[in-house]
Amino acid sequence: MRASRFAEHNGWEIDAAPTILAKDRLFVSSAVIKRNAGERFVFTDLGNPEYRWQAHERGIEWAKRWIDNNFEVDRARVGSILR
Repeated sequence: MRASRFAEHNGWEIDAAPTILAKDRLFVSSAVIKRNAGERFVFTDLGNPEYRWQAHERGIEWAKRWIDNNFEVDRARVGSILR
């Protein structure tokens, strides 16, 4: 199975770029997320899947949850302040 290492979520670009160790036998999931406002975050050591496609999926899913947890709340808070 082949998974894309790129995704978009709520205006953020996600690049799941796993570190490859042990002659392509071990992967460390990681993700880089950024958006046009110049914000950029790098997350490493998100798990050690057996296959590269699993590392891509893990990085993307982890980044999506992080975005939802850290930026959806801010939108709700700003909306309630403006009312």
